[in-house]
Amino acid sequence: MPKYIEMKQQIDAPLDLVFPIFCRHRIFNTILWPLNSVVVKIAEDSENKDGVGSIRRMGLGPVRFIQEEITKIIPNQLIEYQMLKNPMFSFHLGRLEFEEKEGVTYLNYSIWLQSKIPLLATLVLAQLKWSATRGLKQVATKIDQYKP
Repeated sequence: MPKYIEMKQQIDAPLDLVFPIFCRHRIFNTILWPLNSVVVKIAEDSENKDGVGSIRRMGLGPVRFIQEEITKIIPNQLIEYQMLKNPMFSFHLGRLEFEEKEGVTYLNYSIWLQSKIPLLATLVLAQLKWSATRGLKQVATKIDQYKP
């Protein structure tokens, strides 16, 4: 059964500004630091090259051992991605859910992870929770710098 973490972040900006920022792969370099990502396949959608079907490789420095594909986008509501073929993990899903109230965006970021190796998912999720909590706060406080 997959393990699960959840991070919540309030962003003092309207959803129509925030959502496009989170649709870009490169924002995950800030959110999940020290991991960095590189787009290896762009989406077929000419309006959003980082959209459904796009794939990013993530890792530390030049070693990018994780591949994630954007599997679902509902504009101004939801972004989902899944890890592609990884011998250490049998399941990985990331979901970003957005809601706006009175010009303020509320983000709920959930990550599910299951590993074939005992305790690995727990350790990785602890690192991801630390990174994502820190990274989401950084994006929220500097949201104007990330405008598309």
